Order: sequence, then C-alpha cells, then structure tokens
Amino acid sequence: MSVYPFKEAVISESLKIRLFDKSVSIDDLVWHRDENCRVIEVVSGNGWSFQRDNELPTSLKEGDVFNIEKESWHRLIKGEDDLVLMISEKKKKKQKKLPSQYDAPPKSKRAKLLKKASDLYKKGDIKGAARIRQNMEKKHMGESVRLLEADELKGMIYDITEEIKLDEVLNEVEKILQEKKRKKSGKSPKGLSKAVKKSLDKKADRRCLTRGSVYSEFRKGLSAFLSSGSRKGMTAHQWAHARVNSAQPSKKWATVKKRKKCPKKK
Repeated sequence: MSVYPFKEAVISESLKIRLFDKSVSIDDLVWHRDENCRVIEVVSGNGWSFQRDNELPTSLKEGDVFNIEKESWHRLIKGEDDLVLMISEKKKKKQKKLPSQYDAPPKSKRAKLLKKASDLYKKGDIKGAARIRQNMEKKHMGESVRLLEADELKGMIYDITEEIKLDEVLNEVEKILQEKKRKKSGKSPKGLSKAVKKSLDKKADRRCLTRGSVYSEFRKGLSAFLSSGSRKGMTAHQWAHARVNSAQPSKKWATVKKRKKCPKKK
C-alpha cells in the first residue's frame, strides 16, 4: 500500500502525472514542502483547493497553472471528485566545485569568469575564452611562482627560457579543435611553434616518452587552461608545460606514453 495519498505515473525525469482519488482521507492531505521548484497544471478535478502557508485557499479548476517554490509550505484541500495534476520539476544543477589550487570558491567572481570562459570555449569561441583567461591571470602574474615546489620551479624556469613568445597561444589553441577531428594514429605536431616543440622534444627524450604523446599532453593543457581553469597568474603555456611535467603513463588522466627504446643520453 502506498504511503502517499496519490497514484503517480512518471513520464520522464522531470514530468509526472498524479491522481488524487476522491475517497482520499482529509488527514492524508498534510502540509508539506518539496525539494525542488515545480510547475503544476490542473488536468481535471472539481471542488479542490490549493493553499500556501499564511495565505487563504485558492480554488482549482481545469487548466490552471501555478508555481510552487522549493521548500515552501503548502497543501491540497479535498474536492468532490478525482484530481489529476501534471507536475513538471526542474532540479537545480549543482555547481561543479573547482580544484582548490584554482582559488575559485563557488559563486566567486573568479569562478564565474572561469565558467564564462569555459562556456565560450565549448561554443567554439576560442579567442573569446582566451581573452577572458589572459585578462584574469595578468594581474596575478608572479603569485603562482611562489606556490611551486623547488623542482617544479626549476622546470618552469627552463620551459620559459626555451620559449620565444608566450603570446602565440591564441594561434595555437585555435588549431586544437581541428586536431580533435584527426584520427588518433598519425597526429601531426603542426600548430605548435618551433620553440615549443624544441622544449617538448627535450622533455620527451629526457623522460623516455614518445614525442607525439607529449605534444598531445601539451595541447590538453592548453585546452584545460580555457575550459577548466588554472592556478592564479599562470599563462596557458605555463599551465600546459606544468601538465606535461606532472604527466606519467601510470596516471589515468595522462596521455603520455613510454618509448619502446629510450634515446641515448648525450
């Protein structure tokens, strides 16, 4: 036997049809609250009323549509015959919590800007996303260096000195979408500057990783800078290099692969 005073048919995750039988006990129609906001449409029924907390009852008639805010007290008052309601419900999506190192608490200005950049990136507006991210990090340049471990800092300094221009990121990131369309086999390193490829080649050779997988890891870092975020004050190149530095074949998120034969050390 149902513990609720109605019978329910679930049409979809957000749409339900409820039938309140005319024989339902008045004692079962209690004051209650709902977890989510709802839109109610009266399909049929005579003599029924709806009452909100601290308000007088309102008569319901076929075709009536009204909203019920989440966590607001309300109840139904029994009528003459069966009452059929159509209920649509929208569950509020929980805001994805960003990693603590991004320093972007939920609802903060930084979190909102990261989401805006992410939305633009998903729509294909790479330049728009990059503009937002670069403006965000410009004022924090230098802060992130103090947060790095000694070995990370050493690697970062090496990376920066290897690069000729950091502002080439726009041209490089624009080509990421095109790269996604390529087949996994035979991906070309085209799109990365000579300075970046030279730096990545050294990393790959030093760690016995395939160059192609390191290029791929670097591109993922560029994409993540726009679509997810980064530590304060980091450029897209720095974030991509940091991803390459921490990537290991044993890590699930990494794409780097070990070579079958390591190059001889000079």
